Amino acid sequence: MIQHDYTFAPPHRITLSRPSASEKLLADINVQGISIAWSFQSLVNDFPLSWTNHPKDVTFYYSAYLDGEELTFTKWYRHESGAPYLFAKTEKDGFQMTVSAIACKTGVIIRTESEASGDRTKKLHVQFSHTNGWVISNQGWIDGTNNHVLLKMNGGRADRILAFGKGADDYVMYGLSGGTGEVPMANVKYGVKPHSMKKITSLFTLEPNRKKIGYYIIPYENYFAELSSLEQMDCEKEMAEALAEWTALLDRSAKFILGDSDVLHSYRACLADLFVMRETIGDYTGICCGTDFYRSANSGEPLETEILLDTLGYTEEALADYPMYLDVEEENGSWICSKGWEHEIWGVVYNKANAVMTHYLLTGDRAFLESYYQKMYRSTLFHDRARQSTKQSPVKGERGLLPRGMGDCGMMNGADYYGVFYSINCQALAADRLTVEAAEILGKTEDAAVLREIYERAKSDLLLSIRENAVQEDGYIRMPSVVTAPPRCLYGSLFGFWPAEILEKDDPIIEGTLRYTENCSISEGGLPMGTGWMKDGLWVAMALGSLARTYLRMGFYEKARAYLYPALNHASPLITYCEERGWEKNSERISGDKQHLWTPLSVCQYMVDAVYFSFNGETHLLAGICPEWIENGAPFAVENLKTPFGNMTLSLQKQKEAYCFSVETERPMTGKTVLHIPCSEGDQEQVLDVEGKTNLTVYVPF
Repeated sequence: MIQHDYTFAPPHRITLSRPSASEKLLADINVQGISIAWSFQSLVNDFPLSWTNHPKDVTFYYSAYLDGEELTFTKWYRHESGAPYLFAKTEKDGFQMTVSAIACKTGVIIRTESEASGDRTKKLHVQFSHTNGWVISNQGWIDGTNNHVLLKMNGGRADRILAFGKGADDYVMYGLSGGTGEVPMANVKYGVKPHSMKKITSLFTLEPNRKKIGYYIIPYENYFAELSSLEQMDCEKEMAEALAEWTALLDRSAKFILGDSDVLHSYRACLADLFVMRETIGDYTGICCGTDFYRSANSGEPLETEILLDTLGYTEEALADYPMYLDVEEENGSWICSKGWEHEIWGVVYNKANAVMTHYLLTGDRAFLESYYQKMYRSTLFHDRARQSTKQSPVKGERGLLPRGMGDCGMMNGADYYGVFYSINCQALAADRLTVEAAEILGKTEDAAVLREIYERAKSDLLLSIRENAVQEDGYIRMPSVVTAPPRCLYGSLFGFWPAEILEKDDPIIEGTLRYTENCSISEGGLPMGTGWMKDGLWVAMALGSLARTYLRMGFYEKARAYLYPALNHASPLITYCEERGWEKNSERISGDKQHLWTPLSVCQYMVDAVYFSFNGETHLLAGICPEWIENGAPFAVENLKTPFGNMTLSLQKQKEAYCFSVETERPMTGKTVLHIPCSEGDQEQVLDVEGKTNLTVYVPF
């Protein structure tokens, strides 16, 4: 059960956006109210793959008062569909208020619905305050009429509408207790403090048991001359249309059917946030690493997200986005964008090669593979030259490896961000292996021979270095992060097994790394600590995206599944995740973005791998699903998951004497295929006879 009892401390963020839109509003909710940040800037003029911080040039604060007493929120949550649709509630002595907000066609709409029982009339004041900018933004202070409108006044076009109210009984200029009528810009030299009028105060007179509804609208780009037409908008219709837009998008995904509604809700919320972080970047579309500090793209987790979207059926979106990451190429053959955020992060080249190969395997699009093959080929040649340049390094462990690069993700070379990191060398080697495979698929035999020689030489040098520099402690050895310094974090610690595939799971180095991970650093909430920058912190994404996905390929299915519910339990009640945080309940230690891409990506990635993954020439079905999803006869199914066999639909249900499993594909299945049935008493496995078939039903006795 997901209770969010290991969430981090509020404020909790949800970014309100239409799918893949440039306009994004940051809503941070706390007990006292909602802080809102809005930037009129987009990434349209950014250099693709660069890291740029965009200013939040307008900020607001939403608060409410019942009979003069400030209200506090007792609950906040996300719409049941998974759409980025905020709800917050408060209740007190028969009074109820629900605040909801969603990004719509015209702008973000904040809806307030209130009702009071009892036998007397109550006064509800809802304030929407402009918390930065000049001392005046309420137009009514100037014209005595438009008390419900905030204008930008300065820092841009003065007549731009920041927000306006709709539906209140009245808009009170002086707030809760009237006012003196002092002039807004009194002469300071005479000792009179200027009066600041930067808020809208909506008044609702609540007669017993009668519901009142009002709105604040934050338009994307409208001006004071358009106010009269804006005031005619149908807020309820726009909010319904916005929800329908999100629901239609999410329903296009591969469909999961399982008995735990909390897991389904978390999955759909995480999927939605992948599209919240998608937008136009320069001349491209792509996905950002976050919605605030990291609202920029690189070829790390954003490109992993594109691969996932391709797998979930969003092929059109993935194809539209791939060029931003894949078209870049340096004159020396490097596939890393030296002008972007990813410069010298050699490991992200694996995501590029993997995107090309995955799309080819999912679609059979040979022309797509051909179009990027030369970049893959030149990238591997560049890696070879770069590795040759370190052959005479005075540091023995660096010889034959890629030169100094940025480690990121918490890896450090002592006190240096740059070094010869094993994780990125493993990733680059995996990219070179995929280049060999691409050459063989395309029938480029001469290229394949050259590439195979490069790959084998690099593999030998990397293995030698890893073994020579393995960390030895407490009677076992484990994978280091960097050649010349003690390990700092767990990120990439299993890359030697996957995706590099150069160390077996029973290799002493892999066994020792697993032992270290499991015995020394599991938090009270069930997640591995020290996976990123914070020494004893949690990077929740790594539990699923790195460790659990690797465990599945190792055959440690129970260990992989054990991370799913703890990871979901560490989300905010809005099903959003900060980048990194302290391990404790309600932790106030957070770093990076308050809403970050990597964990929602990892949740969705795990759900796909739980159903289907291919490794070492074998297909594994249902290895990562949880036993409780099927124990009581509840059906488990996935519809239209993209695989190398076309769209796959499969189901599993516990019946009276056996499990009934069915699978159907567009194209004939081939190769060894293993069905996994997770049980509390121990998993069952059965090799399926799928060769040449497009559908199959089997019964597996208990």
